[in-house]
Amino acid sequence: MPLDLTQMLDPKLVVLTAPRSVAAEQYRALRTNLEFMSVGGALERIMITSATPGAGKSLTAGNLALALAQASKNTLLVDADLRRPMIHHLFGNANLSGLTTALTRPDEWEKYVQRGPIANLSIMTSGPIPPNPSELLSSVTMISLAGQLSQTYDIVVFDTPPVVSFTDAVALSQTMDGVLLVVRAGHTSRKSDIKGKERLSQVNARVLGVVLNDVQMQDEAYSYYYGYGEKKS
Repeated sequence: MPLDLTQMLDPKLVVLTAPRSVAAEQYRALRTNLEFMSVGGALERIMITSATPGAGKSLTAGNLALALAQASKNTLLVDADLRRPMIHHLFGNANLSGLTTALTRPDEWEKYVQRGPIANLSIMTSGPIPPNPSELLSSVTMISLAGQLSQTYDIVVFDTPPVVSFTDAVALSQTMDGVLLVVRAGHTSRKSDIKGKERLSQVNARVLGVVLNDVQMQDEAYSYYYGYGEKKS
């Protein structure tokens, strides 16, 4: 009997665990907004980041990837947060190998892609945490690998470290078709959020918008509400 991968999901992956919730609907709305934005230019590589830790960027990346896969997009979710990887925890995947392994063996990257919990979703976890994450994510090998991934999948979603705390995501953002900045209500300061946006703008990253996370709503079983507001760079 095949293993039911949905049983290992974090409950906060609401697109699957609570598909009728307000939070899940907001992720589907985010997906629709991105589809409209792609009319002006392909969005094959999307980076999810935040200004500081704890904003919920990994949950946003995971739920968005699920929503895209449900819309019949052949989607790959990549955990490029080589500081504090979370994707394997959220989806219940093994993490003995992954992105860092693929970067040492780029011709064999397909070996390090795992099956997701639903059709059209594949996952590449972070792999072992390296001593030099910034150098790896800004390397020529990483740029080349990102290109290969986007040629294979309709859309690749990258979960990356916070942009104010580390330089990793800033370097990677230059190779992306678009960046979403996750902000957690009542958690991150406006000053930090502005600094995060400025860091991305300094390298001419295409900032698609801001995802407002953790806004509590009345009569909602989940305390996660995800709004979307476009802020073009």
